[in-house]
Amino acid sequence: MTKTEKKTEQLLIKQLTNACEELKLHNDAFEYLTHHGQLNKLKQTLKVEVFCTTAFTGQQLKQALSVINHEIKTLQLALKPHDLIMTVISD
Repeated sequence: MTKTEKKTEQLLIKQLTNACEELKLHNDAFEYLTHHGQLNKLKQTLKVEVFCTTAFTGQQLKQALSVINHEIKTLQLALKPHDLIMTVISD
């Protein structure tokens, strides 16, 4: 991993952590998120997986996508709806 990729990864993690905290404030079903992708091809490969206790409505998914995109825009990244994966977990 290059220094640039390490810096990019650190910034991405910070921004997704901010998005996570924002989503916790607005959606009781939201638990946490994680990401997958190749650092050298983030624009093409970044996927964010959202874990929640109940399935999100279409509006909640749009809101989650908007919050995440707002945070990652400084990296010149933007997720499309198919880049957001929802996983329902049970207690």
